[in-house]
Amino acid sequence: MTQNRYEILSDLFRNPTKFRIIMLLTEQERMTVTQMSKVIKVSKSNLYHFISQMVQQGLVLEPEVIPKKNYVEKFYRLNEDMFRAEDPKEWEKILLGATNNEIKEVVSSVLMGYSMTLSFIADRIANSDDSEGENLRKWLIEQTPYTLTYSVMSKKTTTKVKPILRQLRQALIESGEDGGSTFNTSVSRLLVVFLPMLGNPI
Repeated sequence: MTQNRYEILSDLFRNPTKFRIIMLLTEQERMTVTQMSKVIKVSKSNLYHFISQMVQQGLVLEPEVIPKKNYVEKFYRLNEDMFRAEDPKEWEKILLGATNNEIKEVVSSVLMGYSMTLSFIADRIANSDDSEGENLRKWLIEQTPYTLTYSVMSKKTTTKVKPILRQLRQALIESGEDGGSTFNTSVSRLLVVFLPMLGNPI
């Protein structure tokens, strides 16, 4: 049976390797499996397996094949159309029907993907040249002091903030601002994660 769009995305969010591939391809417009393996730290054979599945599912586009002297390079790109205009109600249905194990898989997979992406960006910033450093300085000066922040909120505050973020998400969808190309250098990233506090420290 053919998977529908939300089944494919649900599988993606539960699979740490697939999700890392997607996060990496949002940072780099195109990549080979060899390039991905250096960041994701998974064997090339495993990555080829997952990439093949993701091409079949429509998450990743068919590779661009570039012949070299004694071999060919295959560059993969994200299929951005697959991720546009998701219906929040469909996600609610999926989450309501998910088991506790599936919920844990989704949350841990997504957080590992975000962690890899933030580490990747941090490395690029740390190794950037002076012109990029100057761009970063200008960006930080132009932002409010709260651009980089970490907060612990009470349940009452969280309840007040969540509807505001939903409205922001809806406004972005309606304005078309979150439907543009990922690789436009004039855009900024928005990453908001609400997480419960989990028991005592280990």
